[in-house]
Amino acid sequence: MFTLDTIFENGRFQTMDDDYPYAGRIGVYDGKIVAIDDELEGLDASHHVDLSGRYVCPGFNDTHLHFSMLGGNLNQIDMSKESTPNLECMYDKIKQAVKQATANDWIVGWGFDQFSLGAFPDIRVLDAITDGHPLLITHISNHAAVINHQAFKRAGFENPDDIDEPDLVIKEDGKVTGLIKDKMSFRFVGLASRASESVFLKQLSLAAQFCLERGVTSFTDGGTGTDSNWEGIGKTPYDIGLYQKAYDQDLIALRCTMMPYFSALHDLGELTSDIQHGFGLDLGIRTGLTGGKLDIGPFKIILDGAFVSLSAYLNDPYTSEKDNYGVFSWDPEEFSKQVSILHREGWRMAVHAIGDHAVDIALDAIEKAQKNYPRKDVRHRLEHCGLADDATVERVIRDGIIANPQGSFMKTNGDGYISVLGKERADRVYRMGAFVHRGAIIPGSTDAPCAPVDPLIAIEGMVTRETPSGVILGEDERLSVDEALSAWTYGSAYASHKEDVLGTISHRKYADFTVLDADPHEVDVHDLHTIPIAQTIIGGEVEYDNPSL
Repeated sequence: MFTLDTIFENGRFQTMDDDYPYAGRIGVYDGKIVAIDDELEGLDASHHVDLSGRYVCPGFNDTHLHFSMLGGNLNQIDMSKESTPNLECMYDKIKQAVKQATANDWIVGWGFDQFSLGAFPDIRVLDAITDGHPLLITHISNHAAVINHQAFKRAGFENPDDIDEPDLVIKEDGKVTGLIKDKMSFRFVGLASRASESVFLKQLSLAAQFCLERGVTSFTDGGTGTDSNWEGIGKTPYDIGLYQKAYDQDLIALRCTMMPYFSALHDLGELTSDIQHGFGLDLGIRTGLTGGKLDIGPFKIILDGAFVSLSAYLNDPYTSEKDNYGVFSWDPEEFSKQVSILHREGWRMAVHAIGDHAVDIALDAIEKAQKNYPRKDVRHRLEHCGLADDATVERVIRDGIIANPQGSFMKTNGDGYISVLGKERADRVYRMGAFVHRGAIIPGSTDAPCAPVDPLIAIEGMVTRETPSGVILGEDERLSVDEALSAWTYGSAYASHKEDVLGTISHRKYADFTVLDADPHEVDVHDLHTIPIAQTIIGGEVEYDNPSL
């Protein structure tokens, strides 16, 4: 008799498959779903898993998660507003880190928010308490940071007041404040983050366990790699090689799609007589991108910053700073040229565009590339698509582009959006209902560690759109629980071109499941984030089993 590997039984499976929306038993062989409910009659398995009547959905798939950055942050000082409510607390944490540091060590922290702190940290205080150590504390947006004078010196800036980059190095009365933004911030993150291979592998392992505990089965790394100078939003110029080694050593059970950062791509020169130009990447890549666990997805390119760091590129200025339209990281013509080259050569792209002006420029470039070099069903992506009017929403849908907004930002940054944009524009940030209710498919993502690595927090934000103070940002942008769950399962698979193997509990798809301790349809929508993860199952293997349940 044919024997299955595992039968998962006594579950309430929401399959996300319209042809068979709910199931009670699932049979798995070789990591894939082969039988459902009555099809299991007369079949046995080597293992049986009793799900105790719990709710089960396809595995949560985070399509924009800075995985290696998350792993690094787990080894750094937590400066998030939940743990660091004011500047005095931040300064105390820095003092404690200095006491434990050895000579020449960087003091590195992450996640500060000037709104909760009441102000940006004071560089004079930072210089006084760091005892000669270089300091870097990244902003919650990851598009800004604060550093001290010793950090400037470590980067070769003996006289930082002479730096002529007003959008990137913020000054007051001609003196640096320690606040740096976007490309300058990425440069210092690369400088401060250098470590040994064993440390990087440990960070990836920490991130993997952290995600499993939150029900994540698949993720897209939101920017893999750096250039040869370690400048970029990944960790190293060898990031892909590090991921391959981590999978070789079974340090990561989740499925990973790597998103190479643009700075890691380079001109390959003339390849053949009929291929005049090539553009590609190194990053330590070698044989081994197989097995359904690790692959290469779109390249990542960043156009602007973020709302809460006042660097998203806007058509109209910030309400809080009347002369500030944000930061645009490219010459528009050069950006359009690079998009056309990479589109022509078969890449999908994931364009970070938050401000409405950045979104417009991204759409112009993608439309031009597609017109000059037509391709079918490409599914280029707008990462965040942070601010859009109805005409822009319809343009995104018409062009077959995937918008990737983050619901978790409602709960973490929503009040800040009102402060810097005003209520009318804040109602149009990270639009979700505008896309879904027009028939478009959107994925689920967190942009962690810019927001918590927790799909249920993001799902709650998609459903309620409520800020921490209880203000609803765009009532029509709210999704139903089913629409939000669909985004985090089928929508994420579709955005990744993987709907044939992921996203629904259907025959021949990977047996990736997230098991919850309560049915999300049966709890108050404001309590969705409190539902415990019972189990995380990948390829039919229970990779996380909540010990407290």
